[in-house]
Amino acid sequence: MWRALELHSMYLCKYKIEWANDYLKEQQAILAAYEGAIQLHHIGSTSVEGLYAKDCIDILGVVTELEHVKNNIVNLENLSFNYKGDYGIEGREYFSKEKRKVHFHIFQTGNINIEKHLGFVRIMKSNPSLVEKLNRLKTDLERKYPLDKELYQKEKVFFYDQIHKML
Repeated sequence: MWRALELHSMYLCKYKIEWANDYLKEQQAILAAYEGAIQLHHIGSTSVEGLYAKDCIDILGVVTELEHVKNNIVNLENLSFNYKGDYGIEGREYFSKEKRKVHFHIFQTGNINIEKHLGFVRIMKSNPSLVEKLNRLKTDLERKYPLDKELYQKEKVFFYDQIHKML
């Protein structure tokens, strides 16, 4: 039902229905382990039906106090997450999993990145022509940069900037 296109160490796949269930499993585990209030959202390309994506679940966590995330590092590590600090984005706490590839981005309420992530999903879900356009862009860039993830990512920025201007 899907085809993999190798992008150096990442794989571009056609949309997989399992991604929604994969997110729900991660959501349940995080909510059970996390001490304190956190809102979770499935974000990124795997959250948009029909959109090609790397086989990696992106999760957005929203908390009222970012410093409370530090109290949950061990709890999340017990779920096989690796803590990476802000990982280059100020105001974020970032965790990743390797076995079932998951990226977990946590921001404090009011951070601009929350609306960027949620807005992208909202706009893409409501506009099939944008999904088609991004799929074409991703496959074209995969062909152009089969061994260069950095250039692949860099050339997608223009598309994402256009989406963010729609917010």
